[in-house]
Amino acid sequence: MLTLPQIETPRLFLRFLKVEDAADCHALETDPEVKQFLGGPSRKSVQFYRSQIAERAAGVSTTLAVTLKKTGEFLGRCGFTEYREFVETVGWEINIVLGRQCPKKQGYATEIGLALIRSGFDTLGCGTILGVAETANIASLKLCEKLGMKHKRDTVRNGRAARIYAIERHTYQMRSSTS
Repeated sequence: MLTLPQIETPRLFLRFLKVEDAADCHALETDPEVKQFLGGPSRKSVQFYRSQIAERAAGVSTTLAVTLKKTGEFLGRCGFTEYREFVETVGWEINIVLGRQCPKKQGYATEIGLALIRSGFDTLGCGTILGVAETANIASLKLCEKLGMKHKRDTVRNGRAARIYAIERHTYQMRSSTS
């Protein structure tokens, strides 16, 4: 299991979730607009998120809070999920979920994605990093491409058509050395 380090980007701080984030996590996970392409809104309570965060604080976590560096405002969550069924070898899927309060078209998702990829390869030793998005989720498909991921194949996820993108460590290293 991976344990993500906290990550600082030019505008964001990707930090460990705190119990105080439970209400923000609940609002994020129960928002039908935010969860439209992510299996739909959760029906879990604030207490559920409080318990989950407290439990993870004592051990490993693959999820970080996304906050604005200047204000500390909670914008969403990000991290990795392990998926074996989509690739022949173990891959880690990037997850980025931003709330409605996050300013649109400001490049925050790209900034988060690049930071996660860098951390996944350089710090955590991942071999393959995936992006999986429903084909109707145009923004996520474009994000995968912006992050340098290549379309691998189509699949069905939660009963809906989806695309699997991937970037391999050696591709990332070659891309980074030419940038």
